[in-house]
Amino acid sequence: MTRREERGRDAYLPGMRRTALLRPLIAVFPAVLVARAAVGQAWQRGDVLPLIRRAIANRGTRDVDARLDDWKATAHGVLRFASILDHGGIPVERVIRADELRVEVYGEAPNRSKQIIVAWRDTTFLPNHLVYHRDHLGIVANDFGPVIRLGQGDEVRDVPHPLSVEGLSRYFFAIGDTLTVAGPTGAVHVVAVGVRPIDPGAAGTVGTLYLDVQRAAVVSFRFTFTPASYRDPTVDDITVTLENALQSNTLWLPWRQSILIRRGVPLLDFPVRTVIRADWTIGDYQLGVAPPGGRFAASTIDGPLRPPVGDDWQGSIAARLDALPATDADAALVRQEAVRALAGRALSGLGRWRLFGAGISDLIHVNRVEGITPALGGEVAMGSGVVVRGRVGVGLSDHRAIGVAGFDWTPGGTRYSLRAERTVADVADRPVISGISNSVATLFSGDDLGDYALVDRVMAGVSATIGGAALDVSAGGEWSRSVATAFHPIDGESPANPALGAGGAAVLRIGLARDGPAARRWRVDAEGGAGQVDWGRIALHAGDGWKTSLGELGVALDVGAGTADLPGYRSFVLGGRGTLPGVPFRALGGRRFVRGELSWAIPVPVPTPPVPGSRYATLPSTLAPFVAFGAAGGEEPGLRWRAGGPVQTVVGARLDLWGPLLRVEGGIALRTGNAEITVDVHPDWWPLM
Repeated sequence: MTRREERGRDAYLPGMRRTALLRPLIAVFPAVLVARAAVGQAWQRGDVLPLIRRAIANRGTRDVDARLDDWKATAHGVLRFASILDHGGIPVERVIRADELRVEVYGEAPNRSKQIIVAWRDTTFLPNHLVYHRDHLGIVANDFGPVIRLGQGDEVRDVPHPLSVEGLSRYFFAIGDTLTVAGPTGAVHVVAVGVRPIDPGAAGTVGTLYLDVQRAAVVSFRFTFTPASYRDPTVDDITVTLENALQSNTLWLPWRQSILIRRGVPLLDFPVRTVIRADWTIGDYQLGVAPPGGRFAASTIDGPLRPPVGDDWQGSIAARLDALPATDADAALVRQEAVRALAGRALSGLGRWRLFGAGISDLIHVNRVEGITPALGGEVAMGSGVVVRGRVGVGLSDHRAIGVAGFDWTPGGTRYSLRAERTVADVADRPVISGISNSVATLFSGDDLGDYALVDRVMAGVSATIGGAALDVSAGGEWSRSVATAFHPIDGESPANPALGAGGAAVLRIGLARDGPAARRWRVDAEGGAGQVDWGRIALHAGDGWKTSLGELGVALDVGAGTADLPGYRSFVLGGRGTLPGVPFRALGGRRFVRGELSWAIPVPVPTPPVPGSRYATLPSTLAPFVAFGAAGGEEPGLRWRAGGPVQTVVGARLDLWGPLLRVEGGIALRTGNAEITVDVHPDWWPLM
């Protein structure tokens, strides 16, 4: 964090500097969150654990503490409404709307609070009609009390709090590790306590409490819910983190909070979720300050129903978002711990039976070898972390069935899978066009941008997160066959499909990927095959970005190499759309390749098309001039792409429009002067396409 950002944060929460033990706890609090309830620790009812009984009693006496007869605090919050798209196991977040609020918080004993929105601004990055539940516009002022409600009871209603009288008979607890935090007025001993319902099928919380052993007070509570807790059928899961800070060396009061609500389609499993996340910081506490008369009248959270409310905001909301954690990263850890605590039980509230597809093109697509191909699939959650999936489709031109059947078992943060599939697979590692755009082009003119092999696989795999990187390992048998063009478009002819099949082989694949801060991403994939042909193959993709006041500098590099007998369907290909625009499509290819790119993305003022009923400012657009180069080596006879020759260099630009929703890309090959312009949905949305 820069000095400028530090000053901005301290200026907003001046009361934090006056709290005796707060600053030391801020410095070490991340270490507290690393402590976990020991996996092997015995689960026990709360009534046999003295610490839990003390903590419940402390919550009751705190609410009538004379020091909390009257108090005031200030809260600052940023709300995000975003989509999370799964790009091959790496979540990509696209913020749709962001809101920033300042709220005055008043309280009085016993357990009464009032919040008033005093400043509110919002920015919409994509059209939407979102209306927040009122309680998402404020903080959790009293640790929820004896029961937990969210979304004004529409999302979660009256779930017993673990540290309540009813919680003694509803929850199991597991005492875990203890951390000692040293402060200027003494040490604070914090113990991690696992929490789960006695009946996993009942409504309840699953997570970890962090308790001050001496005071039996809640330092932090991070948790999710069992599926029976959710009242809204679109809720996948909700993750809550409440962190308190020690005030006047005696009272643990709210300091930081986050609530994340993930939603999906109850009957359809697509690789996308929408999330609403609220991140709050609370400070500037004033104890013993009587609120103005009538302050507690009307609703608990008061103020305007919609932004804006005037105030001098510093910086943009987009800059605020850059400083916040990714919506899925820290919440994923809470979900993983909850699954382990419940011995692998599923935590999703979306239901057991759902239609299954990896996007619209999984339901229906068109290519030159299958023709129009409808498909239908489904999945069922069997319990204990097991999900069984299946899908089948038929090409109306080649009359060939395709499909997949298998299951995933996720007992915790690791997923084990077994699947058998038949698919018509493109030679490229990554798509260069959205599935819908390619289907439309193939249907009308035969311009299919795929080169296909029929691949049958039976594979066992394991996926886990190691050191912040996603690891995928799979092994099994694979059979590849060449397929011929069979589809006749409405206008024109489809070109011949190359012969790419290589027969059967035993295959091992290992992938390691990381989605780092900003645009920093990398992925390494290695594989080996032994059968009718033996081969090895490795590919690397790396990208980075540096934001400046004038835009974002981006660098990307792709490198790949294969052995002498690399089969055609595992070739590397380059040229044209998505790689080197201006060079003929897939004119370059072979057993080796390299591609690099340097780009500079700058905001541009592009008018936003009007959307009836939507309320938003101009949606952001960017223009990114770029220069890219590529070359291929290791000739593969009989295939239309060629290896060798000079390095191909192109210059061009990408215009990402309105959010972005669309991408317009153009490039010129410097050696030939050939130019190319393409228009498509932005690649961030391709998993849906």
